[in-house]
Amino acid sequence: MNFFLYLLLVGVNFVMAFSGRIPANPHKNIILETTLPKEKLQDEQVLTVSRTYKKRLLQWAFVFSVIALPIIVIPYDSLTLIYFIMMTIGIIGTSFYLQVIYIRKMTTIKVQNDWILPTSPILVDTTLVANKNRKLISAWWFLPSILITVLGFIYSFKTIGLSNGTWIMGILSLLMSGMFLLFYYFIARFPVKPVTSDATINQQVNDQMRHHWSVLMAVSSLVLSPLSFLPTSSVMIPYEQMMLFSVGYAVFILLFVLFTFYYLFSSRKKQDQLIAQAKEYRYSDEDQYWKYGLYINPDDKRIMVPDRVGMNISANLGRPAGKLTLGLTGIVVLIALVVACVPLLISDFSANPFELETTHNGIYLSAPLSQSRKIDWNEIETVKLVDTLPKNRLRVYGTATENYLTGEFQVNNKPAYLLVLSNKKPILEIQTKNKWYYYTNKDSKLTEKYYNNIQSMRGK
Repeated sequence: MNFFLYLLLVGVNFVMAFSGRIPANPHKNIILETTLPKEKLQDEQVLTVSRTYKKRLLQWAFVFSVIALPIIVIPYDSLTLIYFIMMTIGIIGTSFYLQVIYIRKMTTIKVQNDWILPTSPILVDTTLVANKNRKLISAWWFLPSILITVLGFIYSFKTIGLSNGTWIMGILSLLMSGMFLLFYYFIARFPVKPVTSDATINQQVNDQMRHHWSVLMAVSSLVLSPLSFLPTSSVMIPYEQMMLFSVGYAVFILLFVLFTFYYLFSSRKKQDQLIAQAKEYRYSDEDQYWKYGLYINPDDKRIMVPDRVGMNISANLGRPAGKLTLGLTGIVVLIALVVACVPLLISDFSANPFELETTHNGIYLSAPLSQSRKIDWNEIETVKLVDTLPKNRLRVYGTATENYLTGEFQVNNKPAYLLVLSNKKPILEIQTKNKWYYYTNKDSKLTEKYYNNIQSMRGK
């Protein structure tokens, strides 16, 4: 798994490098967030900044790929996850920092050379306004993904109920479908702007942009809709097969992301080819509203806007709703990182991560940030020490890594609760009429001590 994470990091590094190069290619007379006169786009000063920026991105992608090598040999799950997150944040932050530096360099060239853009009176094309959504695909394209999401939720609910994360995945899947529908709505409401003096070319550019973006929203929703089947799959499919399926699906998602970049880049290229056919390009210098890839314009009522690169949709941080969206996204990401890392840190570095306590009322089992389980003495049928877990086991709800098995499982087609360190022996097995329990401690002698204590308590 560590080697797979390393390959994933290398993929992220070079995806960031190649996607970061896109703003350094002219689009609608904009290069590195700087609007220049058409005849200056091939100026040697401009090309030097652009080439250097692209070169630095690739150099840092290689550097981060080398720095990420230790993840292959890190023995702790928590440190592996934290290192993976740090490397991911590092390459994203470095890419953004490089973009900031070279946008400043390009802006400096524009100011030093006093490259004043030609001005033109505002042109309102009423025909374009009336026909702006003629190539926008129908909202019915979203029906398959919505049906798959709803069917996955219903199937999971009928198969394993709501106690195994079904409702969480169902809500997340529905929210994702809703998010793509919302983006579709924003795309339909994007205002039109005549970018050339040719009405036919303006219509073609507008049609091409809306068609590509609306298709991408519908297809993205469809690609992610099978996630609603995830809770049931984790129960019905054996662990090894589920891991293969998960890795395969992750690779499929990565390939889809690469296809998305290709699809949007081809869309941008077609727009540039259409614009190049026009005799006159109508400049729209909005450099003051774009700060290093972020759109900040309090006078613009739009919440979502197409970015200047032609490859994304950006939030207007000049509006309260845009700031709220960015803030909530940051909070959700931070909470997700804490929830993912803290239990693993406790498990890796605490002296006794999995606790077992015997009282006159029964046995209590607990793990970091999870609800404790109680086993009444009169429910216990057998207690023994084993060296291996049954091979016929399925994860229902919890954690399954190379080092830990924690949470609810199915063992030999029977419900089971596991708190097991994979590299520790013996394993304490407690069997009741309705459920099995498996426990190990970091100190194998303590596991044996707990076994003896339980046998002694049962003998009273």
